[in-house]
Amino acid sequence: MKKNFAKVALLALTASAVLVACKKEEVEITQPSYTIPTTYDYANPDSTTSKQHIAMLGEITTYIKTTHSNTTAPVLDAQKLKDMFANLNAQFTNPTLNLGVSLKSKAALALQADLEANFDASVEASQNAGVNPTATTAYQGHSGKMINGTRYILVDENGIEFKEFAEKGIMAGVFYYQAAAILNNINSYDNTIETNGTTAQERAWDQAFFYFGVPVNFPQSTAGLKNWGSYCNAVSNALAGNSSNGSSSLNAQIMKAWITGRAAISNGDNARRNIAASDVLKNWEKVIAARFITYTKGALSNVAEPATYHHNLSEAVGFIRAFQYNDNKSVSDADIAILMSYFEDGNGTVNLYSVTTSDLNNVINKMATLFGLDASKL
Repeated sequence: MKKNFAKVALLALTASAVLVACKKEEVEITQPSYTIPTTYDYANPDSTTSKQHIAMLGEITTYIKTTHSNTTAPVLDAQKLKDMFANLNAQFTNPTLNLGVSLKSKAALALQADLEANFDASVEASQNAGVNPTATTAYQGHSGKMINGTRYILVDENGIEFKEFAEKGIMAGVFYYQAAAILNNINSYDNTIETNGTTAQERAWDQAFFYFGVPVNFPQSTAGLKNWGSYCNAVSNALAGNSSNGSSSLNAQIMKAWITGRAAISNGDNARRNIAASDVLKNWEKVIAARFITYTKGALSNVAEPATYHHNLSEAVGFIRAFQYNDNKSVSDADIAILMSYFEDGNGTVNLYSVTTSDLNNVINKMATLFGLDASKL
C-alpha cells in the first residue's frame, strides 16, 4: 500500500494560488495538520534489531565482568568474545539472540578491528589477574587486575578497562553510529510504500529510537533504561537550564524530538522531521559531553583509588571516541584530537598512567567550552 501525501500538497497549492490571485503580496503555505502523541505510541514499531543488540552487549559485558572478582576468575576466551560480536556459534545464553543480526555487521569498520584486538589482549590480562586473584596485578606496561575496596576491574597495559572499551565501543560504534547514520540520511528512506503498516522511513526512525535505550513512555517512566538512555537520564536534570540547553530537562527535550520526528514522517511533514532529527543528534551530543565531564570529575575525586580512577577515565575516553561516529558532528576532528591528547603519553598513545590532575582539569574545561556547559553543575 502507498501513503498518499499528494492531497496535502494539493490543498497547500490551491490555498496559495487563491491568495496569490487575490493579493499578489500575500503568500500562505498550508502545513500538514496532525496530532503529535505524548509517548512513542506508534503501531508496529521496528524495535527488534535494536533491542537485540542492546541485549547482546549486555551479555558481552557480563562475560568480561566474570574477571571482576577477588576469587579465582576464569581466563577469558577471545574467540568466544569475537563470536558474540559476530553472532557465530550460538554463544548467547538467550537463544533468541543467536538468531539475530550481528553487532559486527552494523559496526563501524574502525571499531571492528580495534575491538577484536582488544578481545585478544584481554586473554593475557585475565591470565595475569588469575596469578593472584586477591591482589592488584596491573601496572604501567603490564595488564591485569586493579583493586580498591570492593571494586575489581581488568585493565590493559595502559590502564584502560576492558569492559569499558567493549561497552563504550559498541554503544558508540554500533548504536550511536547506526542511529546517527539513519537520522542524518532519513530522507533517503522511502516513505510511500507500506509493509505491514509502516514505511521504510518509519521503520528506520524506529530503529534509531530504540538504539537510544529508553521505554516508549520515557521520561514519565525510567524503568529498564539501557546504555545511552541511562546516561541521558543521569545528566538530564543537571543540564536543565545549564547554559544553552534551555529550562526543560534533557530527557524531555530529546524525547519530544524522537516523538515529533516519527509523527512528522507518518504525516509527510519533511521539514518538521528534519528539525527533529537535528534536535535528537544535538541533544545526544550533549549527553556525551556531559557524561564525559561527570566521569572525568569522578576520576579527580578518586585519584587515590586506582580501580575507581581507571574505571572513570576509561569511561571518559570512550565518550570522546563516540563523537567520531556521527558524520555531521558539531565538534571538529581537531577538537577531538585535542581532547584525546590529554589522555596520551609522549608517544601519542592513550595511556591512563600518564594522565595528571592538570590534564583532567584542562580537558573538563575544554569540553565544557565546546558545548557551552557549566561543569560545576554536573
